[in-house]
Parts: sequence; C-alpha cells; structure tokens
Amino acid sequence: MPLISDYSDGTAIISFTLRNADGDVLASRNGGTVYYAASTIKLAVAMAVIEEIDAGHVYWDQMLAATHEFMSARGGFFSLADDEDEVDTEFPPDGSPMSVRDLVEIMIDRSSNEATDMMLGLIGIQRVQRLCAEFGMDRLHIERLIGDLAARDSGTPNEVTTDELSKLMLAAVRGDWTSAENRAFLRGALSRQRYDIIATELPSGTVWGSKSGSVEGIEHDVAYIGDPDSPDLLVLAVCTRGYEEQPAHEAIRAVAAAALASRLQ
Repeated sequence: MPLISDYSDGTAIISFTLRNADGDVLASRNGGTVYYAASTIKLAVAMAVIEEIDAGHVYWDQMLAATHEFMSARGGFFSLADDEDEVDTEFPPDGSPMSVRDLVEIMIDRSSNEATDMMLGLIGIQRVQRLCAEFGMDRLHIERLIGDLAARDSGTPNEVTTDELSKLMLAAVRGDWTSAENRAFLRGALSRQRYDIIATELPSGTVWGSKSGSVEGIEHDVAYIGDPDSPDLLVLAVCTRGYEEQPAHEAIRAVAAAALASRLQ
C-alpha cells in the first residue's frame, strides 16, 4: 500500500460523510481527504462488472478458472498465494470452475482479492475507471490489481474519499444504473458483509449493507442504512488512517453512533 506519508504527515486522521436518500450531505468532516482505498474499491469493481452484464459482454453464469496468479502493471506476474495478508484462504484450488455470479458475491461479502483480480482481468481496469468517471468520481479510482506489490511500490495507488465513497454507495443501491434484479443482487451481497463495523452500532432489525476496507494503518467502512427504496435511507462512509485496527474500529463505531443517534428510532 502507499505509505501514510504519501497522503499526510503521518498523524492519525478520520473522515466521514453522511448522506440521505436524495444524496444531500447531512454531516461531514474531512470529506474530501484522500485515502488509500483498500477493499472499498471493490464496490466500484462490482458495479462495473454488472454494467458489463447489462451490456451483454459478460454473463452471470459465465465460468472462469480459479487462479491466484495475475499479471503485474509493472510486468511479470505475482501470486496472491505468496502473501498471507492478501490470500483468500477459502478460495478454491487453481483451475476450479467458478461463475461470475459467485466471484462477484465473494468479492463483496468476504472481500476476496482473488475474485477481485479475476473480475478486473475479465473486464479491465479501464472499465472500472470509466465507471468512476460516469458517476462523477474525481478522486475515487483504481490503478492496479489488488496485491500487485510491484505497482504499489512504484507509487500506483487506488484512492478514495468519504464524500465520493458515500456517493457511490448511494448510487449502487438506489440508482437506476442497472436492472432491479441486478441491483437486488448487489444489495444482497452487501448485506452479507462479513467485516461489518458501522452495522454493529445499528438497532436490532435495521436493514443494512456495507463494504469495508483494511490494510495496515488503514480502516474504512461504508454502509447503507435502512431500506434502499425508502426515502429514509441513509448512507455513511467513514475512513481512517494512522490507527491500529482495534482503535480504528472503535473510532468508526463512535462516529457512526454520533452521526446516527438522532436519525434512527
């Protein structure tokens, strides 16, 4: 990942943006601060794949051979299996048949890096860049595969801000960019998120879905809160840098509790 100093002076920082169903910003702090995106970028990858399915270029039942090995943006290949911090330990052996549907699902619900890189190999990084541009993202972008350490070390970052991450999540679950069926699939995958942080502060029975991101010194979460078809829907994005994992999660939960306290009954 980029060094903390690539984005700031190394001090700990936290940002958040809270939006309503109409996209209005209800509350924000440091919403334009740029962070390393970590796995939050997978939301944009999933949306780009779905757009390609809508266009008839990719199919939900299309089968691909599982792999841990991918081409680096700097030339040559890298294997996610070589890095215990990057590998999906539940991913099947190389060559196992996997559908696009299953790959998108595990890319979101368990944040599989192998599934993400396979989808990027299928549709291309430029296709995700195009989606970010279509949705008005100025800073949220992807430049390399997950786990491409050579590209990382050459200064090729994937970036995000809470203003744009919250905007993208709102569009993902509520916008008319895809069919109702495909939007429902993405909502469902987000609702089965294994690495929820904001959701732990929500009242029992609250409808939610989220996409988190985590690497050393970086912890993020973005969640939709409430029925996506309801005018009462909320979207909250929180990004942190410079904290250890547990303090970062506590900070994200504290922000969520404060931001949502008067808005959830």
